[in-house]
Amino acid sequence: MVEVQYDYPDVDRGSQLAATYISGCAVSSIFVVMRLCARFSIAGVGIDDICMLVTWIVFLPLTIILSIFCFSGGTRHLAYLSEDPSNAEYLLMLNWIAQPLAIFCLGTGKVAVAFLIIRLLNRASVWRKWSLYISSSWTLINTFLMILFTFVQCKNPAALWDSEVRSRTTCWDPSVQSSFSIYGASFHAVLDIFLALLPITLVWGLKMTLRKRIALCGLLGCGSLTGICAAIKTTKLASLNDRSDFTWETFPLFMWTGIEIILLIVCGSIPALKPLYAICLGKKPMTVRSSQRYVQGTGGSLKPTSRKSYAKHEDVEGTFALAQVSSPGAGQREGTPDDEIGLVGNVKFKKDDGGIHVTRTFQVN
Repeated sequence: MVEVQYDYPDVDRGSQLAATYISGCAVSSIFVVMRLCARFSIAGVGIDDICMLVTWIVFLPLTIILSIFCFSGGTRHLAYLSEDPSNAEYLLMLNWIAQPLAIFCLGTGKVAVAFLIIRLLNRASVWRKWSLYISSSWTLINTFLMILFTFVQCKNPAALWDSEVRSRTTCWDPSVQSSFSIYGASFHAVLDIFLALLPITLVWGLKMTLRKRIALCGLLGCGSLTGICAAIKTTKLASLNDRSDFTWETFPLFMWTGIEIILLIVCGSIPALKPLYAICLGKKPMTVRSSQRYVQGTGGSLKPTSRKSYAKHEDVEGTFALAQVSSPGAGQREGTPDDEIGLVGNVKFKKDDGGIHVTRTFQVN
């Protein structure tokens, strides 16, 4: 038996890729759990939280598949793997199955960040909101098309990893699928930068100290790190046109995609953790809007009727708080003092046929 000599050594980089995904999945799970705890604490779970949870749920099987792929030698050169055709076919199948899962995580993760920003910029201009809605819709369309093109590029998808099936079916030119992937990755990079800069355009105009503005801009702009990962990944996609050494060439793509997903979950969850941070400091739940209706009783006296209601809190957290009704006497208000929560409140008295309606509103400084 003649041993074939190759110009490159037999190197296995699977441990690096597996360590990145396993550690990243563990860290991101902590942030997702903290995010959900923070939202449940204020009864404010929204679409952004659901999208981020779905992203992590899909990221988990992606991590498992890629770990099996790595520990089986899937990151070695294809020429060495071809010495065992059945194992090479199995590893190529895992490679192609993992790609749609990664694309799905990127799409839903970016939509989650977009809806989080919509929540943060609740009272912002209309063009900001609609630009986020449009970019989210376009992201979902691109995600669907990239996943679809992965499977329809051959009449029989098994031809992607089975050479025998490939000889009996027709497939697109590999440049078609790789070109669209380059477009999708470029769009993700631009979208990440856009999602990082858009809230900064609003925060910088707020009336607060320079230090607070810089801190908020840094907090909301940390998502630009995912844009850097997407840009680097885009430069690696051109190498997939010939697919001559597919397992070796997809290693950097999976590596940068994994880092992008991890940063997407972590950085996209940090702004939602503020209620949890307030709870850790021992602060009371924020009172957003409280009202009390005084009905006319016998003898000309006013009888207060207490009520509790959930009122949507349109602040930078997009939270929901239980508003406890209190008497308007002496200008006192229940809950955390305004100087601690950064709100300005005013009380309005409205008289109607049934009595006096007291409404207290708060505005974010």
